[in-house]
Amino acid sequence: MAGPGVAGNGGRFEARVGLLSVVGLLYASACGGPYGTEDYVVRTGPGLFVLLMFVTPWLWGVPMALATAELSSARPIEGGYLRWIRETLGDFWGFQAGAWTIIASFLDNALYPVLFAESLHYLVPGIDGPARWLAAVGFIAVLTYLNYRGINIAGAAAVGLNLFLIAPLVWLVIAGIARARFNPLLPFTAPGTDPWTGLGEGLTLAIWFYSGFTEVSSAAEEIRRPEKVIPLALLIVAPLVVISYVAPTVAGLAALNDWQTWESGQFATIGRHLGGRILGHWVFLGSVASFTVIFMSYLLWYSRLTWAMAADRALPRFLAKLHPKYGTPHRTLLVYALGFAILVTLPFPDLLILNVWVFGAYDLTLVFATIRARAVYADRPPGFRVPGGRAGVWINALVPAATWVLVLAITWRDGLLPLKLSLLFAPALIYLGLRLARRRISS
Repeated sequence: MAGPGVAGNGGRFEARVGLLSVVGLLYASACGGPYGTEDYVVRTGPGLFVLLMFVTPWLWGVPMALATAELSSARPIEGGYLRWIRETLGDFWGFQAGAWTIIASFLDNALYPVLFAESLHYLVPGIDGPARWLAAVGFIAVLTYLNYRGINIAGAAAVGLNLFLIAPLVWLVIAGIARARFNPLLPFTAPGTDPWTGLGEGLTLAIWFYSGFTEVSSAAEEIRRPEKVIPLALLIVAPLVVISYVAPTVAGLAALNDWQTWESGQFATIGRHLGGRILGHWVFLGSVASFTVIFMSYLLWYSRLTWAMAADRALPRFLAKLHPKYGTPHRTLLVYALGFAILVTLPFPDLLILNVWVFGAYDLTLVFATIRARAVYADRPPGFRVPGGRAGVWINALVPAATWVLVLAITWRDGLLPLKLSLLFAPALIYLGLRLARRRISS
C-alpha cells in the first residue's frame, strides 16, 4: 500500500484549506440547495414529501456523517473511506467499495450537468437536443478546469457560490411565510397515484439529498488538521442541509398552493410570484450556482478517491500521477470529464435510481467498517466517536441498512432491474475472477 499522501509517481498532496473551505465544499456535496427536483412534490404529494425531508436525515445522512467523523478523527488519510474499508474489512470489501464508488461517481455527477441543461428552459424555452448536450458539456469543461487548478480554488469558489445560492432562498422563505395561507402538508399523498410508488420515488430522492457526507474524507490530507476540521464541518453542515431542503419547499407550498403544477426549476417561478422578476431571476441563477458547486465539489472528492485506488494499485498506475504544478490528479479529472459527457444523454430519473442503488452499497460498507475500526484502530488518539458506545455504533449501521433494503424493495419492479443487479454484483465477480487468474499464473 502506498504511504499516506504518496502518489504513484512520488507526488504528495499538500494541506491547503481550512474549516471555511471545507464547510463550503461539504455543504455543496451534501446539499447545494433544493433546486432542480421540485417535480417530485407532484409524484409523492406535499405532505409525504415534507415528512421524508424531515425523517430521512436520521435514517441516512446523520449515520453517514457520524461514521465519517469518527473515522476521520481516527485516521485522516487521502482516499478516506476507501482505505478505511480495506484496512478494516479486508481486500474483498475494499475492492467492492472502490468499484461501487467509481460506478456511482459517474452516475451521480452526471446528474448535475443534466439539471443545469434542463434549468436553461427558464431563459431559453424549448432548448433541447444538440444544444442541450452542448450546454451540459460546456458546464463539465469549465468546472473540470477549476478542479484541475487545485482544491484551494475549488474551495474558495464553493464558499462564494454557496452564499450566492442561499441568499435568494432566504428571501423566498421570508416572503413565503409572510404570505402563508395554505396548509403545506395537504394533501399528504398525490391523489390518483399509487402511494407505494410515491413513497419509493420520494425516499429515493431523499436518500440522494442526504448523501454526500462521506466524500469529504477523500481529500483529508489536503485539509489542515483534518482530524478536528472534518468532524466540526460535519457538525456545522448537517443541520444546514435539512433547513435548506425543507424551508423553501414549505414556504412555497404555504404561500401558493399550486403543488400540482410544480416542475423542475419551480423555485424560480415561485420566486417571481413572491418577489417579482428580480427574485425570480436570482433564484434561477441560484439554481445554476447550486449545480455548479455540487458538481465541482463531487468531482474533487471522486478524483481523489480514484487517485487513491490507482496509488494502491487497484487501478492503472498512470491515474496516480499528480500535476507537477498544481498537485492535482489531472489524468483522473480528464477521464471523469469524458465519462460525464457521455452519461448526460440519459434521463434524470434513470440516473437517480441507479445511483442510489450503487452508492447505498458503499455507504453501508462504510458504516459497518466503523464497527470493525474500533478494534483495528485501537491505538487511535482521542477524538470524536459515534455516541452510545458499542450499541450506538451498531444502531448507526443498522438503521441506514434497513432504509436501503426498503428502497430496494420499493424500486425493485421497474425495467432497470437487470442493470441494477449487474452494477451491484459485477465487482464481486470481477474480484473473484482476478483472484482465480492470479492463482493460475502463480502456479
